[in-house]
Amino acid sequence: MQPALLPRGEETPASPLHLLSAADHKTPSLQPSTATDAMIIARAPVRVSFLGGGSDFPDHFRQHGGAVLATAVNRFAYVTVQPFLQEYFDHKIRLAYRRNESVNTPDEIEHPAIRAAYKKLGIEGGVEMHIMADMPARTGLGSSSSFVVAMLQALHAFHGRFRTARDLANEAIDIERNILGEAGGWQDQVIAASGGFSLVRFNRAGSYDVTQIPLPLERVQQLEDHMLLVYTQIQRDSFSVLGKKNGNQALKEKCLCRMSELAELGVEYLSSDKPIARFGELLHEGWELKKQAGSVSLPQIDEWYEAGLRAGATGGKVLGAGQGGFLLFIAEPRFHEAIRQACGNQPVVRVRVNAPGSQVIFSQR
Repeated sequence: MQPALLPRGEETPASPLHLLSAADHKTPSLQPSTATDAMIIARAPVRVSFLGGGSDFPDHFRQHGGAVLATAVNRFAYVTVQPFLQEYFDHKIRLAYRRNESVNTPDEIEHPAIRAAYKKLGIEGGVEMHIMADMPARTGLGSSSSFVVAMLQALHAFHGRFRTARDLANEAIDIERNILGEAGGWQDQVIAASGGFSLVRFNRAGSYDVTQIPLPLERVQQLEDHMLLVYTQIQRDSFSVLGKKNGNQALKEKCLCRMSELAELGVEYLSSDKPIARFGELLHEGWELKKQAGSVSLPQIDEWYEAGLRAGATGGKVLGAGQGGFLLFIAEPRFHEAIRQACGNQPVVRVRVNAPGSQVIFSQR
């Protein structure tokens, strides 16, 4: 029986934990703060995608539709925005991420996404921005999009404007996919903005619908207990990996359509009382479908995946585009240590699912 699903409206909070969240507010623009001690801190979650990845690419879903089952997890990108007292310096914009930038105009900003956001929002200067993250970049968790969404949230809030989750997701998609021309789908931006444990359906008309999956707390705990994220310590840019994918196009489209079906089946399965361990079998089918569709991987990743299955996992997947990052396994907890050892004693990460979407966590204006 098809489970009842709770639609997530734009104005519906993704979680009671939201503070000035993207999903909570749509208010008239306010005047930018002129206080020298003003500060905004925003954060957006990374995501774990279970089923349907690849069907969120516009080239596919505009012809066939698509669906992705994914969850925001409790690892975040953080962006702090505050006034930059430019009268005391010889530059107007200061940025701090893995490197520091001090420039006068948005055109001089070297970070592509920050440059695009400043130009898109019409920010000329007088802003200082600091970026931090719980997880490394290029690990398949959608951290790039999480950062872009958090940055947009912070910049809008700093200038007295609040945006819905859909607004933020659409702006992030425009920056990453259109302005910067980076290959990829839309799920990362949508999940970072909306949060929650969601089924995202992508429509032929070019739109998408986000549906929250109302799993009982006990079921959520079971899923978290069965999830094992193994960090391969291999980092890559998803858009460079995506450019290498090949294979028969007709077969690829057929596989992606089946992967969309798996996302819908995943909702039914998790909403039932069937053993969580068997949920991994759906992920394994997705793994096999991606291989049929011509998705590239690395021999080491394939070896660790097969070793994980032999050690007790019922299925799993590579998170992200396929060449490195995190390997997700679904397995009974008693097999987790054996799986970790089978994967060369690589680091493992425990996460909580159903994390809130983009939100302002500190505001002083």
